[in-house]
Amino acid sequence: MNKLSLAERRARLVERCAEQRTGLGAELLALRPPAVLGHPLAGYLVGHKKLVMGALGTALAVALVRRKRLLALAGSGMSAWRMAQGALAMLARYRN
Repeated sequence: MNKLSLAERRARLVERCAEQRTGLGAELLALRPPAVLGHPLAGYLVGHKKLVMGALGTALAVALVRRKRLLALAGSGMSAWRMAQGALAMLARYRN
């Protein structure tokens, strides 16, 4: 049985990791959407679809909801946000 020295094993491992990084880089490039329009803004919009759709949905909701109802909804949202922050802080305290 031919045992490799630690330096040889390390060199082979470094080489293997480099090959894997190269392969992973090629796979990631294949998964990315192509820059169809070539414009930086279009590339940003394609890359951040969830953010764009969320902003458009929020803008549409603000346009459709009456002002009084929107203020009540904002108040309820802020209250829920404060409660969630308090709950998360309490969970963080008990977690540690």
